[in-house]
Amino acid sequence: MRPSLGKILTQTQSARDEPGIESGASSPHSQQTPEEYAIDHEKEPYSVFSAGMRAYLTYTLGIIMILSTLSATIYFPLIPMLSTYFGVSTQAINLTVTVYAIFQALTPGCFASIADLYGRRPVLLALVTVYALGSLGLVLNKKSYPMLMAFRAMQSIGGSAMPPISYGIVADLVVVSERGKMLGPMLATCNGISALGPVIGGAIALKTGGHKWVFLALLIIAVLCFFAVGFAVPETARSIAGNGSTPVHGLRRTWVNVLRGRKLTQSSRPSAAKTGVQAPKASQSLWRTFDWVRIIVCPDAAVIILAIASSYSIYYTYQVAIPVIFHDIYAYNELQIGLVFLPGLAGMTIGGMLAGKLIDANYAKEARKHGIDITEKTQISMIDFPLERARYRMILPFICFEMALVAGYGWAVQRHVHPAVPIVGQFFICAISTLLSHTASALLVDVFPDSPSTAYASGQFARCGFSAASAAIIEPLVGAVGRGWYFTIFSLFTGLTCLLCVSASRWKGIEWRRKRVAQNAKSTC
Repeated sequence: MRPSLGKILTQTQSARDEPGIESGASSPHSQQTPEEYAIDHEKEPYSVFSAGMRAYLTYTLGIIMILSTLSATIYFPLIPMLSTYFGVSTQAINLTVTVYAIFQALTPGCFASIADLYGRRPVLLALVTVYALGSLGLVLNKKSYPMLMAFRAMQSIGGSAMPPISYGIVADLVVVSERGKMLGPMLATCNGISALGPVIGGAIALKTGGHKWVFLALLIIAVLCFFAVGFAVPETARSIAGNGSTPVHGLRRTWVNVLRGRKLTQSSRPSAAKTGVQAPKASQSLWRTFDWVRIIVCPDAAVIILAIASSYSIYYTYQVAIPVIFHDIYAYNELQIGLVFLPGLAGMTIGGMLAGKLIDANYAKEARKHGIDITEKTQISMIDFPLERARYRMILPFICFEMALVAGYGWAVQRHVHPAVPIVGQFFICAISTLLSHTASALLVDVFPDSPSTAYASGQFARCGFSAASAAIIEPLVGAVGRGWYFTIFSLFTGLTCLLCVSASRWKGIEWRRKRVAQNAKSTC
């Protein structure tokens, strides 16, 4: 039997609140110097959050992440209808997809850096609010194409930072050797719900003859997510809450604890002397919101990020191509187009689950070779451990198989074969694409343990940039060379990029990583 939400929150608050907080007594660390605190901190468990709270957050974060993914998948079946409603071309509606992807690339880095520095809860609450306002604007919009683009941009700003912040929470709670256990179910929950997006979008559009009810559904989901974050998602940022035992206050407290009347006295509030963490100055904070840019130019990160971008662009390209292919070639209506998305999105769900299991299994095999005890729950240094080889074990055959599938899909639709062939192909293509991108994303978070959300956001910038370019050029290139040659060229570009990046990470990754860490230690950034 799963523990109830109330019990989970009670257990977690007990674990987080140190003795004497309510009565005003000082915490156990209050009499320690920063040096003594640092020594004790190394002996502390990586996280004091209960197993029940970790399980609860796994599925709650999976639901919150749909604000990013569902907004995209539910939109694709509407492309032909939106083109007619707003009186613009399909290319113009595809441009709104491109704008969404551009903001999805640019904004998460800044918000993820703020979340790493100042806490995840305030950022989550603010972003869900922005997303809800964008959804409300889409509901109220009356045939204004510029406003369609503007409100889609607001949705992108509000929803796009959810994945990096969620990855950051996973890194806050779970040691490297067990992150797959949390990432797999979290991604499966997100992808599974998002898989219903095209069906929901297509069904609502077909039933109502319009698209506004689709945007209203997104608004309702945003409001529900706002209350889910406000009431039950605790502050986990290690710069603020440590391993979960450091008290938090203000917006970082859950509304459940506020309603219960839990109060923190001044003596119980964390200080730099107690935690050993110095709050950044205002000028430093502004500069550090661009940490994601500096991560991109690090050689060890750059090859991982390029692998993420190229593998994810495969999935995104298919989401843009499917409505047009099945509308023009097979004459499917909106509901049928929505159903066609299901195999690919089911593959994405399974690919996420498989990635979670493989990254833990591959890490365990590599750890045993180096005499590392994977049952250890404290934080250990990964500087001399080949994380790149551990995460990328047995990944090359998947890349080669993906290249063959993508090229084959293009020629199948070019020759108008039975629709079952491309539909089945979508399942395997999206499954492998998701496995590759999530594996590389997990590695990227691993190699930047002090700023996991920022690291993930840097990868999201690159993958969204690739996706935006793909969405913008697919129709002109298909018109120029045909679908068969387009998908063949696309498979060679993405596949060879992945092969080169994975090989570079396995060969030189640890050397680049050591050099970067040594340089950072000297500069004391």
